Amino acid sequence: MNINYITKYMHNTISRHRQNLIYCSLTLITLVVYLPSLKYPFQFDDLRSIANYAQLKFYTFASLFFTNSRWICTLLNSFLCQYYDSDIAICRAINIGIHLLSGYLIFWLILRITKNTSQNKLYLATLTSLLFLLHPVQTQTISYVIQGQLEGLASLFILGCLSSFYFYTQAPSTKSKITNLVILFSLLLCATGTKEIAIITPVLILLTDWFWLASGDINKLKKRLWVHLILFGITFLIYLYYLKFNFFWQLITGKQAAYISTGNLLSESNDTQIYQYQFLISQFKVILHYVWIFCWPMQICVEYDWQLCTSFWQLDCLVPFIILNCSLITICLLLKKDKTHPIAFGGLWFLICVLPRASIIPSAELLVDYKTYLASFGLFWIFAYLINYIINKFVNCKYLKRAKFLIIGFLIFLLASLTYTRNQVWKTGISFWQDVIIKAPKKARGFNNYGKYLLDDKRYDLAILAFKNAIELNNNSKQETFYWDPYQNLANAYALNNQLELAIDITQHALKVNPYIFELHNNLGVFLLHQKDDIKALKHLELSLKLKPNNSQTLYVLGKYYLNHNQLEVAWEYLNLACMYTSTDHLSQVLDLYTEACIKLQKFSDAIWALKKLIKNNPTNLNYLFNLGGVYYFTKDYQASKSCYVQILKIEPDNQAAQNKLDFLKKL
Repeated sequence: MNINYITKYMHNTISRHRQNLIYCSLTLITLVVYLPSLKYPFQFDDLRSIANYAQLKFYTFASLFFTNSRWICTLLNSFLCQYYDSDIAICRAINIGIHLLSGYLIFWLILRITKNTSQNKLYLATLTSLLFLLHPVQTQTISYVIQGQLEGLASLFILGCLSSFYFYTQAPSTKSKITNLVILFSLLLCATGTKEIAIITPVLILLTDWFWLASGDINKLKKRLWVHLILFGITFLIYLYYLKFNFFWQLITGKQAAYISTGNLLSESNDTQIYQYQFLISQFKVILHYVWIFCWPMQICVEYDWQLCTSFWQLDCLVPFIILNCSLITICLLLKKDKTHPIAFGGLWFLICVLPRASIIPSAELLVDYKTYLASFGLFWIFAYLINYIINKFVNCKYLKRAKFLIIGFLIFLLASLTYTRNQVWKTGISFWQDVIIKAPKKARGFNNYGKYLLDDKRYDLAILAFKNAIELNNNSKQETFYWDPYQNLANAYALNNQLELAIDITQHALKVNPYIFELHNNLGVFLLHQKDDIKALKHLELSLKLKPNNSQTLYVLGKYYLNHNQLEVAWEYLNLACMYTSTDHLSQVLDLYTEACIKLQKFSDAIWALKKLIKNNPTNLNYLFNLGGVYYFTKDYQASKSCYVQILKIEPDNQAAQNKLDFLKKL
């Protein structure tokens, strides 16, 4: 047998084992860092987009397929809602899985695309994937559940597209080429159905092709030009379908705008909208911030209180603009020296990923760090390349391997520690929003949300102070839009602190400013019920339902009111709406009342449904099991009734009441 063949085979085998060991090690470290967060609660938009999104339980694949640019994420959450009750541990585990798969693809891609150009490909792949998996900025995506499912999953699909394109270029036969193209276009459809950032997929594939596969040879690139043109064409047509022609027309004509969320951005003007030019000149400093947080991640935050720029000649616009232009000139000079320069590749990758959200498409958020998730690969590649270059240039060959191991060990320790610490910010609502108000003290929304969690923790005095700060900050911002949230929460804090008159006064004041807020009418109705002013209370509660027919809080309050007043049919109607058409079907207090109304009205099938939901949430509750056994008895389903009492006896073997019921049923 050829000795060269044996040597090559052994070398490849050792190399594969080494690669597997590296990624297994990175996977283990990543899991150690992120697994403690599995039980952390939903935060911020997770509540609106997952936990409180009632419509999720009604969606099907057919009703969502190709309906909008985020239908895959909605389908995923619909599945999790219907089969796992949107279990937080499962949602977070999925995000960690997405992150690990993305890190693996980055590791794999670097090994493949640099195989002919770099003698240090394994070290570069290890460093880049290590930085990607363990850098604390990535918590902004992975720990933010909804963004992990949007930004993270879209990035995974995009990296999958790059992998499929690589396989296509290396395929030895027409059949395998076609197979890989089918996979590529399928992943492209998935990416474009997950989040709008996937619009850059064809550009990233073209960039990768030029730098690594065609190696700067235009003739090699021309052979695959038809594939690139099809990718651009399909991507454009998909987003034309999703976003509609008017979106692109407004973008081209400069008429696109985004509404400023109340309590969010601070602006010198009292405009309620952000326009394209103002957003563009404000993004130069944002892009620099995105680069800086990967160098110095100590001040990363979910919310920032930065202001929009009002003039190009402001220092916080002009200086970043000059720095960015110097960076572009540097990239051009590198390309002039070497048209496939690795640092130029990383810089261009970062800019391509960032520019769709940091240029002329205005957003209600001036900056959010999760937008750097896919872009970070470009920066991490540059960091890895520079570290490798410096070590090779300045470290003696005798100590080269030791130096490389020390660098990796140091980075693992540093990044894992920082990420673990940063991730603890997501542990509770109080720690989450406390971090925001410390780092963004001018943001009204931060104080308002911080106060809400203090309120839940029964720290009423601190909550009242937080809400007053939120009101003052918003009033000082000169925004015309009325930020009613802190008024509502301040009233709740007064009510819970036994200051009901103050609660009513603050709510009535808020309704004078804006009488069309259903939450305020609901709260005022509840306060008035406590004062026994039923007529006025019911008036405000009914008005709340007029403004929002499926308002779960009002449905629950009205259901409870009419049940207490023995108006069973009316109570059942309200509670049925609350259980069937809102996100409160998992709350025991709502299901308890609904069960009571169903049993009194002998609507036994509805009572069985409600009791099963209650038992699913609390499987050891003997009262629920006992009631379910009784309802089954009334429907003459004796076998099901027996099973309920058997379950009670398994939990509490000495329960005589359950034993008596079981003995009675055995005689039937």
